[in-house]
Amino acid sequence: MDRSSNREHRDNQDRRASGKRGPDILEWKWQFEAKSKKDLAWHDVGTWVNFKYSGTRELEVLVRYAGYDKVDEEWVNVKNEMRERSIPLEPSQCHKVKDGDLAVCLQERDHYALYFDARVVRIQRRQHDATDCKCIFTVRFLHDNSEEEIDWKKVYYRPTQEESVVDHNTPEPTKEPKRPKQEESVGCHSPPEPTKEPSLSDIENLWP
Repeated sequence: MDRSSNREHRDNQDRRASGKRGPDILEWKWQFEAKSKKDLAWHDVGTWVNFKYSGTRELEVLVRYAGYDKVDEEWVNVKNEMRERSIPLEPSQCHKVKDGDLAVCLQERDHYALYFDARVVRIQRRQHDATDCKCIFTVRFLHDNSEEEIDWKKVYYRPTQEESVVDHNTPEPTKEPKRPKQEESVGCHSPPEPTKEPSLSDIENLWP
């Protein structure tokens, strides 16, 4: 199944889904991403088709990923394989990503280009304007333990810093020394903005 760069192929139309659904599902579906068991990558949820409870009474949802067809539908565990959607990093927002953070980053290989959980190992902060970030992000992909240097275009930051379900060796975040105000550059050292706490329990409330 080829899902290369699927975040660039988000559906613009609601598809009619079969099965029992909550009344607000069409409003909720665009806010989440799900981890596929087939490629271990995160994909935007396009349509929630159906739901069921597993033998351990955990909620599972049949999802159709944004930009893909019925053949690619997959059952995912709401607790472990679904979460609030990651946010694409903008050049003026690189201050939102810090050493030790969990992020979702694009890994490109000859036969795929997919988004995986990654731990930010270090960031080479560079002065730049608000239109093009010059910082270099060294990240460790958690599914294969490989490290790469990437630019801001391949980084999606998490709304909150929850633990990855596959990260069992989380490093302590490195504190950055304070810099004189005159050395600050646009987008690199601005104070972080408060983030909204996601609540996956709200998903379960969509169904009786």
